[in-house]
Amino acid sequence: MFSNAYRPAISGVVRSIDLYTHSLRSAGHFVAIFAPDHRNFEDSEPFVFRYPALPLPSGTDYTLPVLVAPQIDWLVPRLKLDIIHTHHPIVVGNAALNFSRSLGVPLVITFHTMYHEYTNYLGLEVSLAGQIIKRIVSNYVRKADCIIAPSTSARETLFNEYNVDLPAVVLPTPVDLSQYPPRLRPPFSRPDLIRAVFVGRIDRNKNLEFMLRAFTRAWKREPRLRLRMIGDGPDFDKFQDLAASLGLERIVSFAGAVPFEQVPKELTSADLFIFASVIETQGLVALEAMAAGLPLVLVDCPPLRDCLQPGVDSLVVGEDEEAFADAILSLASDPARAQAMGEAARGNAERFGIEALTTRLTAIYQETIEVYQRRRRL
Repeated sequence: MFSNAYRPAISGVVRSIDLYTHSLRSAGHFVAIFAPDHRNFEDSEPFVFRYPALPLPSGTDYTLPVLVAPQIDWLVPRLKLDIIHTHHPIVVGNAALNFSRSLGVPLVITFHTMYHEYTNYLGLEVSLAGQIIKRIVSNYVRKADCIIAPSTSARETLFNEYNVDLPAVVLPTPVDLSQYPPRLRPPFSRPDLIRAVFVGRIDRNKNLEFMLRAFTRAWKREPRLRLRMIGDGPDFDKFQDLAASLGLERIVSFAGAVPFEQVPKELTSADLFIFASVIETQGLVALEAMAAGLPLVLVDCPPLRDCLQPGVDSLVVGEDEEAFADAILSLASDPARAQAMGEAARGNAERFGIEALTTRLTAIYQETIEVYQRRRRL
């Protein structure tokens, strides 16, 4: 596994790598991870190999890898890898491509991110930056021997936005259901308090201003509501200030970064999951909320449609503050319906259990290896 981010960074990509790596190892496979170093962090798991890296500006938990790493160049050929799986198309992804070509090993890439939606961080004119990013990603993906998309919508984005006219297999990020035991109490069972929760990067691209304003509308009509924001990011202070300006200092709590292992406890302590991002490729946090038995209120985001059953386990609305607030209030006023949705969400999440999806990933690897070897013999 090659990635521009791994622990201690917290993101959906890191979570996906972490889940699949541990599940593959439990099934008896060897998995090595190649990722950038983090200052003052020591890996506790085996076979994690780090590229030297430079710190990035404060507000982010990512580092910038430097691909001058003789020890990795020496090591990789000696591992006798059967397949190389990269999770990014640049930087460490370039190293993955180079190893694939020099060693004669097939390359798999997972298209995790709508890269063109994050061009506001590049300091370039948005449309120009978007065109550059699309070309870079498209050129890289076309060189892969297998393309994985975490949702049907992400696959369509590859086809329509990045003009990648190659087959791509849909394989969602799994959820480890064993981390979500039965709840001690059902959601919406406290008469004095309703706890909503958000999990994700505190980042303008997550549509958090909309979400906070919509939540404010709901809270003004239902004062039992509270919101816990779990995550860190470059706009953490900005959204804390926005919450204060909306009069939510004692209503919304910002927990900051929370280790993956503690997220299940946070979710199972809540009554409701809310999410307003419209630029996801899958939305793993929604799956984890479902595993925790929570009903969900979300803004419609095509990649999430693969895992949701709107009206059964979730309420999905357009990007309208009043509609989002009304959806929250409709559950607050009908606890029985909210609890039924939570039960349905848990049942739906079981379709994405880690064992079944790891078996599918192993089959994808095997087929890719066989096709690659046949082509080399021609």
